[in-house]
Amino acid sequence: MTFRTKISKRPKRVASEPCIEADSVVLPKWLPRSSPSVVVSLSVGLVILTPWPTARAQSAPKIDSLSLTWFQRGTTNEITLSGAGFQAGSTLHLTGLGVTGSLVLPATHQITLEASGGGLIAAPALPSTQSARARLIISPSAPLGAQELRLISPNGVSNGQKIQVSDVPEVGEQEPNDTLAKAQILALPGAISGVIGRAAEADYFKFHGRPGENLSFDVQANRTGSPLDPTLLLLDATGKELARSDDVHGLDPFLEFTPIIEADYFLKLSDLRFQGGADYRYRLVAGVLPYLETLFPFGGRRGTTIEVRFTGKNLEGVHQMSLNLAPDAPLGRQDLRAVTPIGHSNPLPFEASDLPEANETEPNNTQEQANALAIPMAINGLIGTPKDTDTFRFKVERDQKLVIEVQARRFGSPLDALLTLTDSKGAVLQQNDDSASGPDARIEAEFKVGQEYFVTLRDLTDRGGESFGYRLTLQPPTVTPNFTVKASAGRLRLHAGGHTPVRVEVERRNGLDGIVTVRADRLPLGISANAVVLDPKGANFGWLVLSTDDDVPLGSFPLHLTASAEQNGATLKQDVVLPELGFLTVLPAAPFGLVIADSAGQVEQNASLSLDVAVLRRAEFAGEIKVITEEFAGIGQASVTIPSGQARAKLVLNAAYNSAVGTRPLMVRAEATTQGVLIVDYAALPIPLTTQGIPVFLTAMLPGSSFFRTDPVKLSAVALPAGAKSEANQTEFVVKSDRRGLTNQIPLILEDLPPGVVATVVPIPESANEATIKLVVSDQAEKGKEYPLIVVGSITNRDRIYHPRTQPVILTVLAPEKETAAVATPTNPVTSPALSPTSK
Repeated sequence: MTFRTKISKRPKRVASEPCIEADSVVLPKWLPRSSPSVVVSLSVGLVILTPWPTARAQSAPKIDSLSLTWFQRGTTNEITLSGAGFQAGSTLHLTGLGVTGSLVLPATHQITLEASGGGLIAAPALPSTQSARARLIISPSAPLGAQELRLISPNGVSNGQKIQVSDVPEVGEQEPNDTLAKAQILALPGAISGVIGRAAEADYFKFHGRPGENLSFDVQANRTGSPLDPTLLLLDATGKELARSDDVHGLDPFLEFTPIIEADYFLKLSDLRFQGGADYRYRLVAGVLPYLETLFPFGGRRGTTIEVRFTGKNLEGVHQMSLNLAPDAPLGRQDLRAVTPIGHSNPLPFEASDLPEANETEPNNTQEQANALAIPMAINGLIGTPKDTDTFRFKVERDQKLVIEVQARRFGSPLDALLTLTDSKGAVLQQNDDSASGPDARIEAEFKVGQEYFVTLRDLTDRGGESFGYRLTLQPPTVTPNFTVKASAGRLRLHAGGHTPVRVEVERRNGLDGIVTVRADRLPLGISANAVVLDPKGANFGWLVLSTDDDVPLGSFPLHLTASAEQNGATLKQDVVLPELGFLTVLPAAPFGLVIADSAGQVEQNASLSLDVAVLRRAEFAGEIKVITEEFAGIGQASVTIPSGQARAKLVLNAAYNSAVGTRPLMVRAEATTQGVLIVDYAALPIPLTTQGIPVFLTAMLPGSSFFRTDPVKLSAVALPAGAKSEANQTEFVVKSDRRGLTNQIPLILEDLPPGVVATVVPIPESANEATIKLVVSDQAEKGKEYPLIVVGSITNRDRIYHPRTQPVILTVLAPEKETAAVATPTNPVTSPALSPTSK
C-alpha cells in the first residue's frame, strides 16, 4: 500500500485556490507547545486576544436559558445563564451596539488524580459548570430591539440567545404570586417577564390606578414563539372581574383601562387551556404608554417624502406626519416607533422599495370606477368599510408575465385578501385568497398586449375598517439569474494542525448556469481553506475544509464565507448563508490525524469500493480510532474501527442500486475517545467519488409484491418423495428488473442450488420486467436447513458484460409431518406462516 503524501509546513497565510482534486496530504508535525494559548473575546468591530490556559477539548458550551431577556436602556443588570460546558476563561459576545457584558463563573478548582504507587499520571481538568452570572450594561443610546448573546469558552462558542432592549423598566416575575393576596407589585409604567410554570397556574400582579389614566396592558407570548395561550383578567381589590382579554394580537391579549377612582387593581394572567411549563414564557407591558394600532401606508419609495397616518393611544393628539425616505435607505422592512414625551411605542413594520408608488382613491368599487395601474407599481389602499371592493385596471405594452401580490397580514393588517383577475367583459381569469405567505393573495399570469385587465380586491369574509390596510404590487417576476449558497454549520471546531469541513450547497435560480466558487474570507494567520468549485454539470454541494498550522494560536475567530458566480461575463457575489453567526474555534492538537491513500474513487451502482485509510498517532495515544464517512446520498455511511496500536484499515463503501450517477465529494473523519472526551479530526480534503450507472438492477421478490427490496427473501417448502400428491414441496419467487435503457432479453441462472432441489429458471423476456422461478424440493434434500440462493443475470451492454446479482433468497427445507406427509395441501407456493409476503 502506498500513501501519496508529502510533509510540508504551510505558510502563515495561504491564498484560497480552486481545488478539484487532492494529490497530496499535509501531515501535521504535532510539535510541542511552549507558548501560552489565547482566546478571542469579540466585541463590535474588534478582535481582542486575552490569555487562555491550555485545556483538553470538551464539548462546546450551550446556553439553555437566561433568567431575563428584556433590559431597559441606561441600566445595569445581573442575570443568570443556565446551560452546560461553562468554563473559566469564558467571555461574552454580544451583537449590535450599546450593550456590553462581563461573565462571572462560580469558583472552580483544578481536579486531578493521584496514584499511590506512582507511574500513573492524569491530565488535570477544570470541571465545567451548569450556570453562570453575567452583568449586562445597557447604554442609554442602545438601539431598541433584539440583539444576540453568546458565550465563548476555551472549547468553543455557544448557541445564541436573544436579548431585547426596551425603554421601560424591566423586572422578572417573583414567585409566589399565584393568589390575590400574594400578587407581585407592578410599578407603572413597566414590564414583567415571567412564566406560567405549571398546569392551572395563574400569576397575579397589583398596580395602583388613578382616575383619567389611559392604561394599556399588552401580553407578548404566543406571537414571540411561546406555547402559552394567555388570558388576561382585570380585577378590583375584592377579586371582582372588571375586564377581560384573550385574542387581540393573534392569541395574545391586549387590554385598555381608564380607572374611575383611585385604587389598587389586580391583573390575573393564565393559560386559556390551563397548561404550563418552563417554556410558557410571557412579557407583560403595562402603564400609560404610547401605543400604535395602525400605520398607513405600509411602505414607500426611496428618495421621496410621504404622509404617514397612524392611530393609537397616548400619542399626544398627533396622528399624521411627513416621513422622508432617503435615496440610500436600506431596501426592505424595518420597524417604525412613535416617540413621545412619555416614551417609545410598540413597533410596526414599514417597507422601503424602489417601485413607483400611488394611493388607492375612492370610489373604485366597479370596473367603470377602477383606478389605473402602471407597470411596475405599488398601490397603498384600505378596505375601508365592510363589503368594500377596490378595483384597478391596466394594459401591457407587450406580451409578458406579471405578478400581482397583496401584502397585508405580514404588516399586521386583519385583511384576509381575495384577489380576482378578470378581463374587460368580467370573465374571471384567476382568483386567489391564500399564497405561500399565508392569507396574503398572489396571482402570476401571462398577459397579452392590446387587452385590458381588471384586478379586484376585497376581504374574504366581507369585513373592513381603518385597520384593513394593504399594499398591492404589480410587476414582472424576478428573472435575473441568481443563486444562494447555504452552509451546514455556523460554529466549527478544529484542532491545531488538523482539519474540519463545512458542507456548502448552491441553489441556482432563473437560469444561472455558471460556475459558483465558495471561499472563506478574512481568516486569521495560520488558518487556510480550499476554495470549493461547484460546476453546473456536477454536484450542487461541496466541502470547504478549514486547516490550521501546528503553531496557530488557540481561540475563537469570526467565520465569514463568500460565494461568487460567473454568468454572461459578469461576476455575481454574495455572502454564504450560515445557520447562525459564524465562529471558528481552534483547540489543542488532536492525538491523531487521518490520511486517505486514494486521491479519488470509482464505484458502480449496487457494488462496493474499498478505500485505504491510515491514522497518524501521537506517541502517547494507542487507543482505537473509528474512521467514518459523512452521510452521502446513495452511498451508505461507512465506518471501520482501527484497533489499539494499529494504523491502517480498509474502509468499504456500498453504493445503492439507485445511487445517483456522477462525481460527488466524499468527506471522511476519524474520531476517538480519550479521557472521556470525543476527539474528531478530518481528512485534509474530500475525495472525488464517481458513481457509475449499471444497465439493469435485479431483485428477488415474493409473488404479488410491488416494491423493490434489497433484504433477503425467505421461502420454505416441505421435502416430499417423488410422486407425492401434495404441493407443499413447491414454492416460487419473482425476479424483477429495473431497466436503465436496456430492452433485450436477460438470461438468468440460479447459484448454490442444493442437492434434492430442482429449479425452473426462465429468462426475463425482451422489454419485460420480471420472470418467475419455481422450486421443487424432494426427499433427497437435507431437512431442517436454510439454503441461500442467488440469481445472476448475464447482460451485454456497450461491449461490456455485466452479471447483476439479486440479494439472497433463503430457502428453508422442512421435514414432513408423519401423519400428514401425503395429504394434499392446496397452497402454492408454500411458505411458513411467519414468512408471508410482507415479512422481511
